[in-house]
Amino acid sequence: MNKKAFHRINGIFLTAFVAIHMATHLSGLWGIDAYAATQNVLRYFYRNPIVEPLLLASFVVQAGIGFGLATNNFLRKMGEKWSRRQTLSGLIFLIFILQHLVAMGVTRWVGGLDTTFFWPASVMSASPFRWYFAPYYFLGISALFVHLGCAVRLHLLQRQLPNMAGNAFWLISTSGVLIALTVNAILLGAFYDIRLPPEWIGYLKNPVPGYQL
Repeated sequence: MNKKAFHRINGIFLTAFVAIHMATHLSGLWGIDAYAATQNVLRYFYRNPIVEPLLLASFVVQAGIGFGLATNNFLRKMGEKWSRRQTLSGLIFLIFILQHLVAMGVTRWVGGLDTTFFWPASVMSASPFRWYFAPYYFLGISALFVHLGCAVRLHLLQRQLPNMAGNAFWLISTSGVLIALTVNAILLGAFYDIRLPPEWIGYLKNPVPGYQL
């Protein structure tokens, strides 16, 4: 199996997790308790001694292969519209997911905090954090769906379905932008008041000692 084929197959596995993860975030529309309840149920499928290490390894391998594919003949890819979309969206998501995984590891295994609703909500709670993390989450989620849309489009083109390919790309990409906007709005407290527990205020004071909510 070559790298492109593995990247595609591994991507299908990771897409299943992404769907679960987005469902968790969107459940926040119904409140923090709904988010927690949804997360607790869905974690049975991925946060266990078998699936979680495999999932983390899959993300790391996917990122490594993706970086190699994106940078191979990079200038040529930048000259073609669809290759440019696929390559740039992949690189943006690569930056997003590597930071996300490192931050998750530090928060869970060094800081001893569970990455619940309050983990992303904490960095969206006030300045200076939200000025970085609002575009970070928006661009990361949007780039993921654009990259996925490019992959689905290519698959449908290979099956001689050009009209369906174009429609699928725009449907997936637009859905990703809408999901990104919704997730940002939830975490920014657009639908209800978010009161951070003391441990999460302490979490924010680690990088910014003078932080006041």
